[in-house]
Amino acid sequence: MARILIVGAGDVGGTLAMQLAQHHQVWGLRRSGGANSANLQWLQADVTDPETLQELPTDLDLVIYSVASPVFSKEGYHDYYVNGVRHVLQALADQRLRRFIFVSSSSVYHQMDGEWVDETSATAPHSFAGKELLQAEQVLQDSRFESTAVRFTGIYGPGRNRLIEQARHGGHCDPEPPVWTNRIHRDDCVGVLALLCEKALAGEPLETLYLATDDEPATLFDVLEWLKDRIAEVDPDHDMPEVTRRANRRCRNDRLKALGYVFRFSNYREGYDVMLSELGYE
Repeated sequence: MARILIVGAGDVGGTLAMQLAQHHQVWGLRRSGGANSANLQWLQADVTDPETLQELPTDLDLVIYSVASPVFSKEGYHDYYVNGVRHVLQALADQRLRRFIFVSSSSVYHQMDGEWVDETSATAPHSFAGKELLQAEQVLQDSRFESTAVRFTGIYGPGRNRLIEQARHGGHCDPEPPVWTNRIHRDDCVGVLALLCEKALAGEPLETLYLATDDEPATLFDVLEWLKDRIAEVDPDHDMPEVTRRANRRCRNDRLKALGYVFRFSNYREGYDVMLSELGYE
């Protein structure tokens, strides 16, 4: 039974904690507490405050950093990603981990003209989010621990209904020029992280970087039109003003699939179909 710390046990991290606790001793760290169970204990701490990280469990095998900044600003991202990683690394200074896994984002890529990107593509982000996440990745790479960063694309799933609501209210995007989008279901985020934990604990080699996205980049036009057809009763079309500000690239998952990951939802249709059924759309 391995000893695993999950820093940032919200939607993705919390679901992962409960899954891993079926076979391992798991600690979930978040700013609010929780009810402990046999193999899952909740720790209340804040990664921006090193004083709250003084009593982390010892003899850890794995750490998964899955923090979500509560503040969407340069300062917030710097505090919760760059400084947060530094503070956790300092608190783990005397430990011997098998691996430190960091949840990052495809926002570190700068390509905006429909280019294909993968783990070898250049990263020169223009947004503060991409810049801070890239800096946090570097902080981890410069540490003494074996580490892996996972760059997730747009996460959707339970409670993440923004695009469904945009389609229901008639959100429209012109088919030309195409605006490419990439996504991954919450359950596949958990599955990817669980596979990386399994491989790390088995002593199997891992890359320092994985781009995690489903099998099918799709244009925003195609996704919205499919959702409208599936919902059936929607408001009249209206242009979405934020379309010109959206990322426009196509992400590859070859490295992740070569590792052996099998997607539960390999494209947006499979994932959104389940969500819509759960929301009562027949």
